[in-house]
Amino acid sequence: MRRFRPLLLTSTALLTASVTALGVASPTLGQTLNSYGMPGAIDTPSAFAPPEGELSATVSQSDYGRRVTLSFQPVPRLTTALRYSQIDDIGNTNDDGSRDTLYDRSFDLQFQLLNEQPGWQPSLAIGLRDFLGTGVYSGEYLVASKTITPRLRVSAGVGWGRLAGAWRETDYSDEGGKPNVDDWFRGDAKPFASVEWLATDNLSVLAEYSYDDYDPEVDRGNMDEVDSKLNLGVNYRIGDTYQLGAYTVGGKTFGIKGTVALNARKSAFPSGLEPAPAPVRPRPAPSADPDGWSGSWAADPTAQPAIQTALSKALKGEGQVLESMALTPNRAEVRIRNLRYNMQAEAIGRTARLMTRALPPSVETFVITSMENGIPASSVVLQRSDIERLENTASAHIAQRAQIVDGDPSPEGLIYSPGIYPKFTWGIKPFLSLGMFDPDDPIRYEAGLEASAKYEIRPGLILSGTVRQRVFGNSDQKAPGNMSTSEYEAQSVDENEYGVPRVRSDSRMYSGNTSPTVPELTLAWYAKPTATTYSRVTIGLLERAYGGVSGEILWKPVDSRLALGAEINRVRKRDFEKAFEFRDYEVTTGHVSAYYDFGGGIWGQIDVGQYLAGDVGATVALNREFENGWRVGAYASKTDLSEEEFGEGSYDKGVKLSIPLTWAIGQPSNRRIGGTIRSLSRDGGSRVRVDGRLYEMVRENHTNKLYDGWGKFWR
Repeated sequence: MRRFRPLLLTSTALLTASVTALGVASPTLGQTLNSYGMPGAIDTPSAFAPPEGELSATVSQSDYGRRVTLSFQPVPRLTTALRYSQIDDIGNTNDDGSRDTLYDRSFDLQFQLLNEQPGWQPSLAIGLRDFLGTGVYSGEYLVASKTITPRLRVSAGVGWGRLAGAWRETDYSDEGGKPNVDDWFRGDAKPFASVEWLATDNLSVLAEYSYDDYDPEVDRGNMDEVDSKLNLGVNYRIGDTYQLGAYTVGGKTFGIKGTVALNARKSAFPSGLEPAPAPVRPRPAPSADPDGWSGSWAADPTAQPAIQTALSKALKGEGQVLESMALTPNRAEVRIRNLRYNMQAEAIGRTARLMTRALPPSVETFVITSMENGIPASSVVLQRSDIERLENTASAHIAQRAQIVDGDPSPEGLIYSPGIYPKFTWGIKPFLSLGMFDPDDPIRYEAGLEASAKYEIRPGLILSGTVRQRVFGNSDQKAPGNMSTSEYEAQSVDENEYGVPRVRSDSRMYSGNTSPTVPELTLAWYAKPTATTYSRVTIGLLERAYGGVSGEILWKPVDSRLALGAEINRVRKRDFEKAFEFRDYEVTTGHVSAYYDFGGGIWGQIDVGQYLAGDVGATVALNREFENGWRVGAYASKTDLSEEEFGEGSYDKGVKLSIPLTWAIGQPSNRRIGGTIRSLSRDGGSRVRVDGRLYEMVRENHTNKLYDGWGKFWR
């Protein structure tokens, strides 16, 4: 990093000197993130909160180490962060006296107690820095911030731990991952303060007073001590998305940082780029079509096939599949599969419009049933006269007239569209598999081609599979511990030093295959035994590491916030290289689950039962979903394994992220990208990864979720 100092000094001087030369027009202070990826100046925090739904990634680099931070604002007052740090020569001491590089994972929380108000009231926040993990950055604080003028913002507070220059000495051999409650707000407290001056519309000049003397980093022996408590820096904003900064700590050590921020509530295409839907076609007067209004058309045996064919063709143009239809003189039910829109309400609205154009005038009641994997998830009942009358009004009006009811599992009169079952589909696409935050390899990846196929034998009975061929990547096969891969493969039982089965900690053994792999090959049966219960049975190669049988049942009335479920699996560990062979480990796992929708896009889940390693415990998850489909969640699992048996991290925890593709491209799509970010892959609290679990599949079509997206009904 020292070789960058002349460049940083020159850049800082040029940016600061340019302040007087650049024009200033209506400056507005934005949200600055510090080197820890949280609201603040350089190292110290501020009490301001980013906009709700903002997800940011911050990278900072100095001689003191590198930090990569993901921060998220799930609700207006709460800021959360997950950090991955690399600090050289600070870890455990080796036999030769050298010290390891510390790859540290840490978590932050900040809660805004007060919002800034006109007059004297500042914003006020309380925060915990590095409250889980080894605690190398551990500190707590109370901070107040106030915007003095449109150009000037000040913050001041009191801090403990690192913020008070009191490093809590860390045992790097400790498992970590536990809240350090006994240390919170303990020991000496010291003040800190910062000033941010907006020099131009984009450039801020920063100064802060901090007691953090970087003692653990300086203690390595090759760093100068921090003599000054004054830190200086600049921050340059490029729109609301990018920030670039340079700073100095104590006048001797220099650093740079960069931030990319996205907001889950905002899109580059807020109104979407989908073509306009077909307009509603009002019915002619009864005198103009007396046969259509009387319903005498129903006596013609060719009427329904012709209507169903025409409607099926029109729906196909809207990305919908008309699976089946029941038609009487006054009522029509269509069962649709949505292949295009990420909001089911938009698919239902477009279907309703097309029904007004395809159905005879006597049909007054429309029932639009949403199908998922061959089972009816819900039905929306609409009156045609309401559709005709309310087309050009706010979507809330038609929402008040609509009824959302449980889908009938066995209705009378349904006629399947030709070619729906059986049906074979296939495709080829590229794949990218990422592994992040591993202590040994911060970023691992594999890329290649994936071929997938699906054979829908009958409603609810689906045979599917994928084949992958790796083309390139740095994720190679690696055995846990100091064993070679051949030694590990030769073992009959895979266990760690505590006798705990290695159910996930040897996942690197499934990487690096140059020959084709079969991640999944399953036969799944979905059913709906009653109007409010759903079931799934899946058999085959369930995931890359396990094969067997998985069964699940879910109780979820369409208008209920509460859902209850149970799952049981009998699985065996797959061979590391051969697609259709297995290892000796076999286990039964099972959980009972409760789900609750709190409203406002927030829903939680609790699972209690036995996991893959035979451990027993519970997983708690909390999720936030925004109106445009972004989902961010966090989970934690605690089982009867001791901290030593679990290993580094003490218990399983992680963050889930799912982004609708339509948010990024503007075009309608129900595809999603995302994954799970966990600090480590350990054996405790691990479950089988089975596609098609019932709750999220069903929830998309039930009352709360439908109403959340109802604003797109008339789109």
